[in-house]
Amino acid sequence: MQHAGMVQMHSALRGTTLGTSLESAPTSEKPEMTVNFDYDFSLGAHEVTRKEYATWTGKNIERQNDLPMTNVTYFDAILAANSRSKFEGLDSVYTYRKLQMSEGSCLGIENLAFHPEANGYRLPTEAEWTFAAKNVHFNPEKSWNVSNAGDSLHPVCTSEPKAILCDMAGNAMEWVNDWFVPFSDTTLLNFIGGAQSDAIGKRILKGGYFRKAADNMRIYSRGDVYTVTSSTKADYVGFRLARGMIPSPSTLNSSNSNFSPENFSVLPALELKKKLRTSQVRLAFRDDESGNIFAVDYTNGSSALFALPKKGNVYHPAISPNGKWIAMTSKPEGISGFDTLSVQPFNAADSTHFLYNESSAAEPRWRISHGDTLIYFGTDGGDNSSDGKFFGEKTLAVSFQNQKFGAEREIFAGSYHGGISDDENLAVSGSKLLRARVRGKDTVWYHGEQACNVSLSPDSTKRVLFLDFGSKTGREFVGKNYAPHEFILIADSSGKLIQAILAPDGYTFDHTEWTNAPDFIAATLVNEEGVHSKIVLVDTKDSSVTTLVEGNELWHPNVWIQPSAIRLPQKYAADSLGVYMTGNSSISSRIQKVKMDLFWKYRGQAEIAITGSSRCFAGIDPTLLSTSENRLAINYAFSGEDMAGTEYLSVNYYLPLEKLKFLILALDIDRWAITDEGFRTLYVEVPGYLYDEHHDFWKKGVPDEMENFVAANPSPPSDEYSLYAYHLGWHYSTLSGYETPVDLAFSPYEMKKAHYNQEKLLSILDVAKSYGVQVVGIIFPQAPEYIASGKSWGRYGPSLADAKMLLQTLDSLAKQKSNFTLFDEYKNGENDYASEDFADYDHLNQSGALKLTQRLDSLLQKLRQEKF
Repeated sequence: MQHAGMVQMHSALRGTTLGTSLESAPTSEKPEMTVNFDYDFSLGAHEVTRKEYATWTGKNIERQNDLPMTNVTYFDAILAANSRSKFEGLDSVYTYRKLQMSEGSCLGIENLAFHPEANGYRLPTEAEWTFAAKNVHFNPEKSWNVSNAGDSLHPVCTSEPKAILCDMAGNAMEWVNDWFVPFSDTTLLNFIGGAQSDAIGKRILKGGYFRKAADNMRIYSRGDVYTVTSSTKADYVGFRLARGMIPSPSTLNSSNSNFSPENFSVLPALELKKKLRTSQVRLAFRDDESGNIFAVDYTNGSSALFALPKKGNVYHPAISPNGKWIAMTSKPEGISGFDTLSVQPFNAADSTHFLYNESSAAEPRWRISHGDTLIYFGTDGGDNSSDGKFFGEKTLAVSFQNQKFGAEREIFAGSYHGGISDDENLAVSGSKLLRARVRGKDTVWYHGEQACNVSLSPDSTKRVLFLDFGSKTGREFVGKNYAPHEFILIADSSGKLIQAILAPDGYTFDHTEWTNAPDFIAATLVNEEGVHSKIVLVDTKDSSVTTLVEGNELWHPNVWIQPSAIRLPQKYAADSLGVYMTGNSSISSRIQKVKMDLFWKYRGQAEIAITGSSRCFAGIDPTLLSTSENRLAINYAFSGEDMAGTEYLSVNYYLPLEKLKFLILALDIDRWAITDEGFRTLYVEVPGYLYDEHHDFWKKGVPDEMENFVAANPSPPSDEYSLYAYHLGWHYSTLSGYETPVDLAFSPYEMKKAHYNQEKLLSILDVAKSYGVQVVGIIFPQAPEYIASGKSWGRYGPSLADAKMLLQTLDSLAKQKSNFTLFDEYKNGENDYASEDFADYDHLNQSGALKLTQRLDSLLQKLRQEKF
């Protein structure tokens, strides 16, 4: 049956496909799903006009030449459908108990029920709209779009006057009836959408509109640049009506995908450092496919990505000033309703979770104020275009100290969730209007045109960034027409536009947010298919864009840069200077990175330098060694260090130290079968040593703030770091004793390799003499069972005969070299170190280190009197 202004759709016993199987499409539009019909329906020939809307609803609105009726919520649209049904004496398809109205719009309906079997007007289902577009008319090229519409709606049916269905593409986007639900690879009959709303209550929009490019309008598209819910409204969103009873409708339940870090591609830490000149960076973002918050920690020299333990719906992660916590809320920008604030550690293994639900909290932002750590938020993140609703909300702050929320403080009326300046003289908000509170006075910036993703810069410039929809003010500033979110717009503290940053070709921006470092913005890039496929860092100084993460639906990025991190001057290579560890570094390299921190930090105070293998690393506590006033003994030894490494570090780093008097080194003759190969494996895996070498180890002048550059580079995790740096060194403290060693195997002694290591020692002694430094070579004790076996002198050999020859050579060298002292605590197994002094076969524990260090100190005091 034909109805006035409607077009009959002969859909019975036919079908259509929703979504797409294109790999590049957004996840929300995949996979392709088949829908069949066993009924016919009618669809409006055009979008409901302002004149029709006024006629059916009786509302006093301006009737403008058959323009589409826009700026209506989903609720407004279904109430208009009911009004037409009543106007024509038909049944109501939608029933309810109570309406929530605000300034002429319906923002909520209690006990809303959809009756698909009723004979009345309604919104089309997504399946019906898609069937009509595919089988009757959908022509973006001849639509009203960004290239020809002049940033305005046009009367219906004027782009293609002879079309059977007008404006299915272009002019205004259109509400359909369905709750949003992910598609499934299945076939359904009479599909009407989700069985119920998800936690956010997402709805679906179809078609294009006057600000959108024709080649970006697709039949399978389901949404807009922002999250669409029933209370959403915009000047480009309207609707058309459908009619036809739906027998035995089918629905789908929502489901989330389980995503893992393998779904993402992350920029390596060293590549990020080239841009930021520091790697002390952390990133958090929402993966909208799984609903999880993911984090990337660059501070350890890797691009380690992990999912936080999930606690309900989470959006807008914000990293605390110290980088240790992430605050988040339960709703995204644009959605009204109670928003729960939560705080979690920036840690994949820690599920600690703090909830704050004393007040609704939208888009949290951290700040340090008078020594207190505060979280600022507005009480509503929804549409802020209504004065009554906006100023009925508040801007609040709550402290978060010692893992507890403190007292709540009201800042002022109005939900300014876009940020507050340190002096609280400027606050901003955007979800529809760009609102600002300037020195106690509330105003609307940007000539009242639509703005979103508003963020106030953390520095004294008080710059405000936001995204718009290709509005008149933005077009006049950039000098051309552009698509929604194609530019990041930046205003000064008075609201005047001062900068526009263009998105890369083929992309638009979304989810923009200042980082905690001036001049850098975190944002999502949205490709032409509508996929939030990249998280990027935008540099406002040169408008460059650096991709941090690639994936499918990456939302709400928040980037933290350690406030104390020193930016490396351009004349130095950011990926080399002071980089003594990478994300793939071995345990030896990670320990040595900590020791290089100590070297640069204390190079002006080091009087005693200790170097060598893990025996030295574990067996000497430098805090027990006597030094001159304001001087230090520092244990630079690390696990795996061989004589080649000892020579390299001693000659180039330790011996040139201005205050150095003693160099203490390990003489592990059982490891003298090792040559240069082991040393090179350690040093070629990180660039910092070679960079130092290429600059002659800075003999002509150390870079300013070198200590800070090194400290800001990749480091081991904090638990490792504190262990390796313990007492400016480290030793075993909990292990005690060992079982009788059983593995006495060792390689046959090779005189060529022994001579190689002897030459390294001679090189150290010659350079030490030129600097006036005394060298003490220590032979550390090992389990006496080795020598007692009669087979092996130590854990790695050599034979007893070869060991005797090597020891004689060292003893002879000590007699010849006035700056060399041999300190033999092994004594061929005849020593007073008991089993309980060892952590294992060849490493001392705390008690053994105490005994050896005290004896070493006595030796050094004697040498000090004799040599200095």
